[in-house]
Amino acid sequence: MKHLVLNSFGLFLGLKSQRIVIYQNKEIIKEIALKSLKTISINSNGITISSDLIFACSVRGIKIFYQNFNTFSATHTLYEHKGVNVLKQQFSSKDNAKGLILAKELIIGKIKNQRSTILYFSRNQNNKQKNATLISMQKAINTLKSSKIIDTNDIFSIEANAAHRYFEFLKFNSLLPSSFEHRTKRASSEISNQALNYGYAILLNIIYKSIINAGLNPYFGVLHTMRSAKPSLALDIMEEYRSFIVDRNIIKIRSSLKGELNAELKKVIASNILNSLNKKLTYNHKKLTLESIIQRQVYKISAFFCGDSKYKSYIFRW
Repeated sequence: MKHLVLNSFGLFLGLKSQRIVIYQNKEIIKEIALKSLKTISINSNGITISSDLIFACSVRGIKIFYQNFNTFSATHTLYEHKGVNVLKQQFSSKDNAKGLILAKELIIGKIKNQRSTILYFSRNQNNKQKNATLISMQKAINTLKSSKIIDTNDIFSIEANAAHRYFEFLKFNSLLPSSFEHRTKRASSEISNQALNYGYAILLNIIYKSIINAGLNPYFGVLHTMRSAKPSLALDIMEEYRSFIVDRNIIKIRSSLKGELNAELKKVIASNILNSLNKKLTYNHKKLTLESIIQRQVYKISAFFCGDSKYKSYIFRW
């Protein structure tokens, strides 16, 4: 099963005999069987999609995402209603402390996976900065595990400090290009941040799909604020996976991060991320693709809302 990522202005997507047909300048450049697709991500202005194709995707459960650095929207079938009780329990999580417990665990998972990324790229290093960064991260994890944390503002403060130390390490150890000064989430003109933002956008679509499949509402989060068109729960859950799925791939292609984020570089980033999602890792003594692991983890979040006593983040080996 494939994820189709489109970045080029002027494309037209149509439907022909249960196949998606992609045109550029009125010429067919690609045909893909609908039965082999999971998602379609439209990440550029000026891409047109036919209503017949939208309906066909809806019937088959293929999610369509429209995204740039400022807006996000998704199209998916209304038949994916799942159990009403799941949503009821999710909405109750703000009042019964489960939301706060889950928020803590997601950020603990994020910091542990950031630590794994540092260890992966500094296996042969042993210096004061590395040790200080790792000690700081462990302190953040210990604080999150304690009973002192009583609201999401505390969690965000700890997460922000850990993220600052993490990106400082990447910067001073030349794991990102010299143009990288600090992490910028939106409207960045710096190539490393643009590449990271683009990678996170692809990851967000995968998380969103998994949330819908689990019968949860992607807009009712436990950590990020809720506002119109902001998929807060998807943003919450993706924290766990940012460093392994996106950061590591951006670091690996850092020598290519020059100039602007053009279509060719976007293609490289998307290809690397989708390859990572297809990579098989150990999960409960089985070998599963990372995308399948994410889906199972989201099912576990649904189970946690509905009564399971604990949710545990998936920690990547370094």
